Amino acid sequence: MENKRDLILLVETATELCSVALSSNGKVIAQKVSREPRSHTSVLSVLTSGLLKDSNVKTNELDAVAVSEGPGSYTGLRVGLSFAKGLCYALSKPLISVGTLDTIASIALENDKVKELIDNLGADNVIIVPMIDARRMEVYTACFSGKGKIISQVEPLVVTQDSFDSLLANKTLLFCGDGSPKVSSLLLSPNAKFIEIELLAHGMAKMAYDKYIKKTFEDLAYFQPFYLKDFIAGKPKKDILRPTL
Repeated sequence: MENKRDLILLVETATELCSVALSSNGKVIAQKVSREPRSHTSVLSVLTSGLLKDSNVKTNELDAVAVSEGPGSYTGLRVGLSFAKGLCYALSKPLISVGTLDTIASIALENDKVKELIDNLGADNVIIVPMIDARRMEVYTACFSGKGKIISQVEPLVVTQDSFDSLLANKTLLFCGDGSPKVSSLLLSPNAKFIEIELLAHGMAKMAYDKYIKKTFEDLAYFQPFYLKDFIAGKPKKDILRPTL
């Protein structure tokens, strides 16, 4: 009897990068990426077709489709979800969502430099802070422990020089994601570290597989992306991250 492969298509469109990956039993077996800005609509189907062809997998062999939940680009998230829903409807397969910031944190924790930092300082002394670029000095962000557990609410944040002072006094904060470069000139504490992390679909694999095993699926008719900004329109906040450590 052939072993079940549990094939999941992973779709990530929350930023200017557009990527798809294929996982089997939670392990990534292939990935394709487009770095052409604002091209999600035109390239997503092409990337997916090429990915499945190169992997010798037919669409009806997929067991589920996972898509970036957000926060992120309104257009990007909408395109990704529409594509994922269309596949799920056509194939009668379940839809799985994965938080965008969770994906960035997951990728960071697999980075060799980050692993070395955590080994040297201890997981309890490191906080991962993924950031997605919004506008001006605003980012979408949250805090994750050195073990990958989310420890603060996902929020929009207008970054100032003192935004993370209370945390930086006692912890090493590792900022990553496409929103982090624009705040690096403000956060001058020696405990503020910055690392370049690309938000790509392969980072969704483990979380998507965990949800697949637990049958944590989204309702195809009613699920919408986590746009975030819709809930705080006109109410920018300052120093709103208050994780319980």
